[in-house]
Amino acid sequence: MTSIAASAFSHPAMAQGAPDAAPEIVVTAATGTSIRGVAPVGAPVIGLNQDDIQKRPAATTAELLREIPSVTGTGANDQNFSAANNANANITAGNGINLRGLGTESTLTLLNGRRLPPAGTQAQFFDPSVFPTGAIGRLEVMADGGSAIYGSDAVGGVVNVLLPRRFTGLDVYVKQGFNDAVHETSAGGMFGKKWNSGNVMVAYEHGYRSALAASDRSSRYTDDLTPFGGTDQRLLFANPGNILIGGRTYALPAGQNGTGLTPAQIGAAGTANRESAYLNSDAIPGQKRDSVIVSLRQDIAPGITLWTEDYFAYRSVIRRTGAVTSALSVPTTNPFFVAPAGATLSNCGASSGVAAGTKCETVNYSFSSDYGSRVQNAYQASWQVAGGFDADLGKDWKLTAYGSYGQDNESRTLYALNTAALSAALRDTNPLTAFNPFGAGSNTNPGTLANIKGFSTIGTQYKLTDFAAKLDGSVVHLPGGDLKLAVGGEYQQHQLLSYTLASTGTANVGIAQLLPSTTRRNIASAYAEAFVPLVGADNAMPLLRELTVSAAVRHDRYSDFGSTTNPKFALNYKPMADLTLRGSYGTSFRAPTLSDVDPSTLTISFNQLTNNPSGTVNTLWVRGGNDRLGPEKATIWSMGFDYKPAYIEGLSLSLTYFNVVYRNRIATPGNDTLALSSASREALLGALVTRNPSADLVNFYQNLPQYTGVKVDPATVGAFLDGRKVNVGQVRTEGLEIIASYRIPVGPGQLRISGSANYVINFKQALAPNAPLVDLANTINNPLHWRGRGSVSYGLGGFEGSIYVNYSGGYTNNSIASPVDVPSYTTFDLNLRQSIKGAGAFGMREMILTANVQNLFDRQPPVVLNGALAFDPQVASILGRYASIGLRAKW
Repeated sequence: MTSIAASAFSHPAMAQGAPDAAPEIVVTAATGTSIRGVAPVGAPVIGLNQDDIQKRPAATTAELLREIPSVTGTGANDQNFSAANNANANITAGNGINLRGLGTESTLTLLNGRRLPPAGTQAQFFDPSVFPTGAIGRLEVMADGGSAIYGSDAVGGVVNVLLPRRFTGLDVYVKQGFNDAVHETSAGGMFGKKWNSGNVMVAYEHGYRSALAASDRSSRYTDDLTPFGGTDQRLLFANPGNILIGGRTYALPAGQNGTGLTPAQIGAAGTANRESAYLNSDAIPGQKRDSVIVSLRQDIAPGITLWTEDYFAYRSVIRRTGAVTSALSVPTTNPFFVAPAGATLSNCGASSGVAAGTKCETVNYSFSSDYGSRVQNAYQASWQVAGGFDADLGKDWKLTAYGSYGQDNESRTLYALNTAALSAALRDTNPLTAFNPFGAGSNTNPGTLANIKGFSTIGTQYKLTDFAAKLDGSVVHLPGGDLKLAVGGEYQQHQLLSYTLASTGTANVGIAQLLPSTTRRNIASAYAEAFVPLVGADNAMPLLRELTVSAAVRHDRYSDFGSTTNPKFALNYKPMADLTLRGSYGTSFRAPTLSDVDPSTLTISFNQLTNNPSGTVNTLWVRGGNDRLGPEKATIWSMGFDYKPAYIEGLSLSLTYFNVVYRNRIATPGNDTLALSSASREALLGALVTRNPSADLVNFYQNLPQYTGVKVDPATVGAFLDGRKVNVGQVRTEGLEIIASYRIPVGPGQLRISGSANYVINFKQALAPNAPLVDLANTINNPLHWRGRGSVSYGLGGFEGSIYVNYSGGYTNNSIASPVDVPSYTTFDLNLRQSIKGAGAFGMREMILTANVQNLFDRQPPVVLNGALAFDPQVASILGRYASIGLRAKW
């Protein structure tokens, strides 16, 4: 077994204060294989140890992992809340890991090889920031398919968080970060003690970060895009508001209270007030984090060890967003009613509660002055308890088994309007209690406002129970070494409770309606893996120094959709001592999440959709979960080399080519309101469109409890549009991953130059049944062609200094009518570290002082017309230059 270089945590020289290292390939990894003492064949594992973690500017585990180029920025993070890549399902401002751009739901995150309860309302990611950074022994990342070992989700790859096994002593730290608008504090410690037959470790970390106000980054965090050549995206729902009649707006005047307003004071047709959706809002939410890990191991007999590893993490999030807005239907009976001169009013709707024939007008209104910003209060409580045993059976065989139970609990609450109370206040004829939408500011009785202001909460509770056992050891000695085998089984129980609790659609704000939904599944699995060293040190020959193959297969049986079997084959070939050629081939899969298959999320409606060739057609439109979904499936192969030339001491190079064909991806192409507008567009959806659906089909859906509307005559329905989640998408991607480093003595110290890069050759995607594959690489919301990170470090004695360069290549913003090229984005980070050995205070072994600056030259993000934003939070941070200082003490 060979590799490009020893990792930082397995190289004695590096552990003694050598310059900071880029991620390197691990010699002996715990990730990507079930067999002890070997690294996975064919696929490199990238590692960061605790010393690496301490040297980096990043404050959380997720930030550390995002420094690895194979981890893309798309998906869930605490600065991106758009619908792109399901980021809006991240209600607690977590950070998911997305390997190779295949989605956070297709990257598996583990703790010491164990599966964890996922986060997000769609249970589609895990945020490793819940673990105290000080308690991490090392991080390992395998950007390769891993379903043959781990089962579902390991399509883009695997992230494994490993705890230290034999830590002893006391390690405490504090770090303070700040810039012009944000401050952050993290503090924690780890205590460990070992004895002849066992050890214990307890770690705790507290983190706090203040919010970054949108107004502090208004040059980019703005919805008025006219300074950048775009359009004004500010809302036409404002305070003062806009009267809307016949599709034309009439601005209400500023500086008045809505009492005695005359038609002459109203703006002319086409005038409008505008209000930013980011008024008094946050670009980055404030957070508090607390997390604790406990690990205990105890030998109870020769060769038998009992252990438990438990964690608990709690995160609270406060984020201000724009105010509630509403198109208010105001009857002429409202005591403040006024209309533009000569306007033709329409009759109020049947549900308005006023007398038949009463006229109404619409006022597009913002409640920003009445209630202020919407404040999202969210929390996440994630925990797991695990326990098991390791038993040495003799002759290199070991039996390991464990059981674990964990939960992820999340909730987000914000104020919302009670529609019944608002409607009553609009038709109230008493000027003392009626709602007044015609003034500037807040001009309504506080008691009325209190009766209108309700709340809306969404939440989830994910439960995961997991039992696993594994037997591994050496079977026979071959000329190239020991043939090793691992066999095992696993049984999992998953349950997702999703709910909404709201007082928006009830009779009054004092009543809340709870709508829960529960989905479950069980999974039984069996797997086997073989490590076969055909050629090794004892039978090596010229141009064949080493030849190792491995084979693994796993069978998973799901209680809801059936079974899937996934094999993987890999090979390492060393023609010479300093060069390893490698390759792997296998299949992986992602099971639909429990949110994907939840039928209670169905929305069933009848809509008049634009019809081909003209007019409209009454369409039965069904959206939401689908309990008939199957797994997403991928075929993945890779090849590459690791080279550490003997004639250039300190140089190491690695190159990996990867190719992924990802089929049956879950998508919602039927959520297209223009699907029936043209023959070509309709043809792309295939069987998702049914013209003249049968009465049985129409009645099946309108008889479901999820349909709450008025039943229609099936004969009047001209089309059925299936907008549910379906297995129709596909992705084909290939690319290169590069790692290089060079270490050389310079004077009395040591210089290290290192870098890593990811090049996505293509990222072809089709999300409709009959749609062609389109290459989306290097376009907005998709993987970039180039991402890279390099560093130059110098170490002398206890001092180390590092400069990092972070590069994101230019790409095309094709989300706008006339696509434009976005320039590349380069930032620099600085890290300074001074270690003082034997500091002496109370027996202190070492004290470490650190100073870091991220985005050293305060580079602003490139301008990107991105919906209602002027930058792309998936590529660049809005935070700006950010400095931190830290102190660490070890006893």
